[in-house]
Amino acid sequence: METRNDVNRNQLAFSPSRALYISMSAATIFTTGTMAVGFLLCIGLALLVNYKSSIATHCRVPNFLPSISAAIALPPSCYIWRLSVMLTTVQRLLAIRYHHMQYAGVKTSRAWYPVLCNACAMAELLENLSLIALTCVSSTENTDLHENFFISFQVCATVFMILMCLVYKTACGSHPSAWERKSLRAKYICLVVNIICFLIAVACYMTHRYYCKPYAYTVFSFFEYIVVLTNILYHGFVTYDFADVVIEISLPSKKD
Repeated sequence: METRNDVNRNQLAFSPSRALYISMSAATIFTTGTMAVGFLLCIGLALLVNYKSSIATHCRVPNFLPSISAAIALPPSCYIWRLSVMLTTVQRLLAIRYHHMQYAGVKTSRAWYPVLCNACAMAELLENLSLIALTCVSSTENTDLHENFFISFQVCATVFMILMCLVYKTACGSHPSAWERKSLRAKYICLVVNIICFLIAVACYMTHRYYCKPYAYTVFSFFEYIVVLTNILYHGFVTYDFADVVIEISLPSKKD
């Protein structure tokens, strides 16, 4: 799969205009790391600062892990989560456009490929908008709305992960390179783990909600964590496919 680099590295030292150059690999590591660290900090602080309130449920049965919604609803976790999302939203939204531009530009004999690229970009966009929405509306402010946004996020995330695997496999063609095979395998692993953990989490949540079994909510929360972490990792893999790309941002020239 051949993609277009945004800047010719051989010309960097001779560019007459002022510009800021950002490595795609550095941007990916920053975005993925910020989301992952922020998420883990939220869970850790919820356990340290708001332990009793974060694990409390309507069943009043023993639990020792908070759900993500409960963890990010209370300070200081809620501030860290909102900051993490705020610091990465621009990069994630720009990545949607970049992914679509690169993959839609790949020449293939598959007539349905452009439609697949468009559907993948739409799913990624809706996933990110749902993430922003569930961050803005916490479970303590509006439980039903927050839950709907979370469901929308997970559905769109799963659809995106499936479609991106299809897009990448098609774009690589019948003779993918060793790196492309490795990248596709990593995406498959994240996808499978994500779906399996999501199904287990749903089963545990239903068990907790309708039967109030002890620790069912804890098991649900644990697998919910894995769902989110594999989602973050998957997005990291998708963007890291363009790790050799350097983004050029033009800056205003200094006046003499």
